[in-house]
Amino acid sequence: MKKVVVTGANGFVGSALVKELVNKGIKVIAVIRNEQSDYSCINGLPNIRIVYCSLDEIERLSEGIFDRDIDAFYHFAWEGSAGSLRSSYELQLKNAQYSCDAVKACQRLGCKRFVFAGSIMEYECARLMETSKRPSQVNIYSAAKIAANYMARTVATEMGVEYVVGVISNIYGVGEISPRLVNTTLRKFLSGEKTSFTSGEQMYDFIYITDAAKAFYAIGKYGQSNKNYYIGSLKPKPLKDFLMVMRDEVNSMLTLNLGEIQFNGISLDYSMFDLQAVKKDTGFVPEISFSDGIERTIEWLKSVEGY
Repeated sequence: MKKVVVTGANGFVGSALVKELVNKGIKVIAVIRNEQSDYSCINGLPNIRIVYCSLDEIERLSEGIFDRDIDAFYHFAWEGSAGSLRSSYELQLKNAQYSCDAVKACQRLGCKRFVFAGSIMEYECARLMETSKRPSQVNIYSAAKIAANYMARTVATEMGVEYVVGVISNIYGVGEISPRLVNTTLRKFLSGEKTSFTSGEQMYDFIYITDAAKAFYAIGKYGQSNKNYYIGSLKPKPLKDFLMVMRDEVNSMLTLNLGEIQFNGISLDYSMFDLQAVKKDTGFVPEISFSDGIERTIEWLKSVEGY
């Protein structure tokens, strides 16, 4: 690859991918919402060009980009990917449409490869809907991801665009500001706040942010069309194992309080994923162990939040 487009280029995962790409000498057209967006995380990087385009205008992206030698189009932009907006069905339906619009933009740019950022939450949602369990508001986001993936893949096929999916397990690391599990848990450990968890028997997986960026680079370059690539540590474990590592990196004397919360979700059987596909097809293997990644994240949290 010599030149790519990345939407959501100033987000947690998007910006990490941009850094990985420019480190490999690849030119990046970084698409962000508008001039008011904070893109300090990528500003000043070499071989990068900033283009402003909101998601509701993404179909017209080719009108502001005159390059027609783009090798891959990475789509990370998604409104309401965390927090209360996950439950907005109006917004999440629009995200599904915008994903299809992004495929059209990819084709109009003469780009033959589209990489969609999928989520393991799609699989959790699909499994949940097969049971009698009550869905929660967060399933609106997950269902929209499923719809976006299926529709965008179909649109890509119709337009002759190769379509590759990176199925994100749980990405964490330096620069993550969302209230996801690792951030929330580490902050509580560092501040001495009481924590409560389920028994932690459900299977989980995590991947450090720089490894995730390397995985997306690899599937963008080497991935097979119409194939889903699981992006994780490749070694899923019970959640309690990861919690104990986080605890021990902060203070091994802290109490986890496992079992204080009842688990009502879906525990995935990771045999449903081809964990080794990304290695077999691209050669990618994670480099950062969970303990090393947590240590780096703790040091970053201390530096920015003063624990």
